[in-house]
Amino acid sequence: MKNIVSIATMTVVVNFGLLLSTSAEAAIFTNGGGGLPYSGYVCMDVRGGSTVPSTAVQAYDCHGWSNQQWTMQGFTIYGIGSTGSAQNCLDVFGGGTAAGTPVTIYPCSGNTAQRWYFHNGRLINPISNKCLDAGNRANGTQLVINVCNGASSQQWQIK
Repeated sequence: MKNIVSIATMTVVVNFGLLLSTSAEAAIFTNGGGGLPYSGYVCMDVRGGSTVPSTAVQAYDCHGWSNQQWTMQGFTIYGIGSTGSAQNCLDVFGGGTAAGTPVTIYPCSGNTAQRWYFHNGRLINPISNKCLDAGNRANGTQLVINVCNGASSQQWQIK
């Protein structure tokens, strides 16, 4: 099963390659699946829809609400509450680099814990050189960084 990123205004599938954009793209990151449009998928979801710094980012059944909507711009992934001056980014907790370090939201600062690139279907944090991992994909599973190993829980696409 593969992770899917669904862009709100259009549907594009990128199986392999590099996604680097100078313009923002609204996206929903999903994992797994088999139906239309999100049947069988879990999404990258901010726990409880919170905008509080260090809130966990988890796997959760897709519903497309604001806590599952993200914007990629360059190497940064902006999440819930990212409007005006109040911006939260996908962040490796505490700037950690060890496998299993949780991924959260945190006010955008541009630091290396908030840098991501998309390559060959993987979202990689370059300072740790580890992949975003959805684990067992059960609702509430904390997303973490892990050694990139090609597991389906680390495969992301743009749909």
